[in-house]
Amino acid sequence: ATSGFTTAVFPHGIHRDAADLDDRVEKAIEAAAVPGTLVYLYAPELDTAGHRAGWESDEWAAVLEQIDRAARRLHAASDAGIVVTADHGMVDVPAHRQIIVDDAALRDDVTDVAGEPRMLHLYAREGSAARLVEAWRTAEGERAWVLSRDEAIDAGLFGARVAPEAAKRIGDVIVAARSGVAYYDGRTDDISSRRMVGQHGSLTEQERIVPLIGLAAWS
Repeated sequence: ATSGFTTAVFPHGIHRDAADLDDRVEKAIEAAAVPGTLVYLYAPELDTAGHRAGWESDEWAAVLEQIDRAARRLHAASDAGIVVTADHGMVDVPAHRQIIVDDAALRDDVTDVAGEPRMLHLYAREGSAARLVEAWRTAEGERAWVLSRDEAIDAGLFGARVAPEAAKRIGDVIVAARSGVAYYDGRTDDISSRRMVGQHGSLTEQERIVPLIGLAAWS
């Protein structure tokens, strides 16, 4: 509730602590009874289960049933307009589909790696960006979209207009997985992120398309 993003989106919002999803639903119903109130109920459990076990897992399906029951309670208990949505989709990337980047041609001129395993931002040594783009396209072009910074901006990946101060933060090379893989820098000792099964961040429909379900007054 005190993160920079939450503060920016809801600068005057009132945060209500809750023990679990059921408690959050009850507090949302109470808050929605006040006319003119906008209530935001966040349920991170499904995302957590997806990252840990994958969206095709029994664990994820069980949590989805919990979310469904919560939505039904909200629908039945309130005459307010309710919208159920998500901030992203997800694909499963088991360990055998992880790509550990050890090829010198793909990493030796890379000074920093940012982004997500399915949407790499590679920062290149001065003068080597064009070579890196071609090297990645040659090696991974069938499994990923590989774009230079200018190509990504021109394609509208970051909106219709990109401010100069934002443009310089974009990677020199963008590697966006198009198949069910994820990329990891073989030079790092921290492999904790490789434990994630469910992932997102790339441009596939499965990662970008989300539900938008109207309930109660908006059903």
